[in-house]
Amino acid sequence: MHIGLIAAKSSVAEFLKAFSQVFPHLEIVDAAGDFPDTDSIWEWKDTHEEFVSASAWRKDNPGKTVYLLWQDGPWTLLFDPTYVLPASDKELAVLSNEMGPVLSFVVETAGGCACFWCFEKGELRREVINNNTEMQQQGAPLPEEAGIDMDQYYMDETEALWSAFGISVYESMSSPEGCQAICVVDHTDYSNL
Repeated sequence: MHIGLIAAKSSVAEFLKAFSQVFPHLEIVDAAGDFPDTDSIWEWKDTHEEFVSASAWRKDNPGKTVYLLWQDGPWTLLFDPTYVLPASDKELAVLSNEMGPVLSFVVETAGGCACFWCFEKGELRREVINNNTEMQQQGAPLPEEAGIDMDQYYMDETEALWSAFGISVYESMSSPEGCQAICVVDHTDYSNL
């Protein structure tokens, strides 16, 4: 499992409006929706992304990243395969001021890690990190964690937690219905790095 995901209780349109305010360094340069099938979503993503290594980065060559968003009941799901946005705790805290509870998940089985964050009212409410069997937790357990062994947090526990929040990741991401793709350019100046 290789997934980076943000979930916020909002419509996709509301999420995108807040996205531009919370991540002002990420300029949306292209967008698409109304995909006929899931293959066309991934094709659009592949043709619009442009990887630029840190050594090749320049202001005039920043690269492009694509994020995919789906409406899942009351939740907007943002898929980020780079894991950068789901791990952006300061921005997610700000987003939770705008949208209410914001959940973030990262699972990377190649490295043996799984992470969960919950932000509310601009604050980190809950954090669970399994970094290759080294566990750390912060904040009181959430009601949705009942019956889930958070001391062994990994793939199965992530899927159980999604379900407990009423999120159906695989069902949403396996349908083109309601998918919105955005292509962004990161205007952060990395030249001094």
